[in-house]
Amino acid sequence: GRCAGNPRSPSSPACSEAPPGQAPAVSLFRDLLAEALEHFAEVGFTSESDLQDWVFRLRAALEAELPTDRDLRGALSAALEKAFGREMKSGVFQRVPGVAKFTIDRIAPRLRAELDRRIFAGLDLIKLNRKAAVEKTLQRFTGWVSSVPHGGAAKVNLRETNSEIRKPTSRLKFEARRVAIDQSHKLVSAISAVAAMQEGAIGAIWHDRGEHDHGYDARPEHLARSGKLFLVRDSWAMEEGLVKKGGHEYVDEVDQPAQEIFCACFWEYLTSPRDLPDECLTEKGRAWVKR
Repeated sequence: GRCAGNPRSPSSPACSEAPPGQAPAVSLFRDLLAEALEHFAEVGFTSESDLQDWVFRLRAALEAELPTDRDLRGALSAALEKAFGREMKSGVFQRVPGVAKFTIDRIAPRLRAELDRRIFAGLDLIKLNRKAAVEKTLQRFTGWVSSVPHGGAAKVNLRETNSEIRKPTSRLKFEARRVAIDQSHKLVSAISAVAAMQEGAIGAIWHDRGEHDHGYDARPEHLARSGKLFLVRDSWAMEEGLVKKGGHEYVDEVDQPAQEIFCACFWEYLTSPRDLPDECLTEKGRAWVKR
């Protein structure tokens, strides 16, 4: 286990029996918080030094129980590696129909670099969330203590107060999973975009998860965009005079799939003028399609 020091006496080290990265079977922080609440409920807010001493002890106990940076990176890496493998095996071939496997193999190093970038970004966000949760928890404790009058307060539900103060850190695992899911969506979107440009995409159809999952809390503007065609600006087909805008927007004129937080939308890319409606084809393009 990790030696964190005895939060009740910072000068006296004590080791938890829990494996690295896991909280002890009994939460030292929860128990210490209960003791602190009992103390202030009995005597009240008597001095700033008394409060700061308890805050110091509580911070030590809380940080000892939270996952380390190494644990966080391991969990996030595992989640994103899984999404990466799934996308490289089948997902990208569905989002970029017709893309060749040798194309994916050729750009694999570039796609793995995107994976590494997502791991870095996600870890940074999780660490920021953890820091904010610790500060918010201690802020709640300080706020409660400062409201207790000198001499204490008899009618206080200490158990409920304990639970309320611990809320920010009790949600950390949930928030870490949300970050992993969001970064997975962003990773998948980036892989598809890179593969599509390599394959010479000329257009894309927007898809929102809300198309089929009616319980999904879709963004109204994204759901309204679902199924619509967008063209790739200055694509090879446009440069050769085969394709015109035809009243459609360009891909780069809207926010991209997974750009917004927790967005699960995606592009279905098109690579041939044969896949475009007639209004997007020039006379030269129609002749090309007939040939």
